[in-house]
Amino acid sequence: MGHNIFLYHGSDQEIDDPKCDCGSRGHDFGQCFYTTYSRTTAKKWAQKRFSEKGVVNRYALDLERLYDGNLKIKRFHANEEWAEFVWNNRYVSKYKRPDYDIIIGPIADYGLKKEFLKMKTDGLSFAEVASKIHYDRYQSLQVSFCTPYSLTILSKI
Repeated sequence: MGHNIFLYHGSDQEIDDPKCDCGSRGHDFGQCFYTTYSRTTAKKWAQKRFSEKGVVNRYALDLERLYDGNLKIKRFHANEEWAEFVWNNRYVSKYKRPDYDIIIGPIADYGLKKEFLKMKTDGLSFAEVASKIHYDRYQSLQVSFCTPYSLTILSKI
């Protein structure tokens, strides 16, 4: 393995062999294996969902393989494109996500649902919704693994 960075996943169990097809489809980036750069964020998520049963899994991400050109990676910022992508994954039942191996972008905060409702009631655009979402760019980035091949660059620690 080459140079590494660490990623974290909050769960109710140790996950030695992550899968990208588990969980519900209505998440920010669809059905993927979600991680974050922040151990604190993963811990908060695990505690919120699983209380005292929460576990933080730690993984090494092989940077050389990440950037060797064999993975299709999409990087989002908190902008109109991101808000529309999250909307489609959460609320459009027949939405087919583009074939990305890895998606990196902001974790939508809890205000996103409220702002999405305002799109319907107040006619807000995706750009206006994105501008109202607050996130800490260091604590709230998610790295989502969408294909089995993408998971081969992760190693459980």
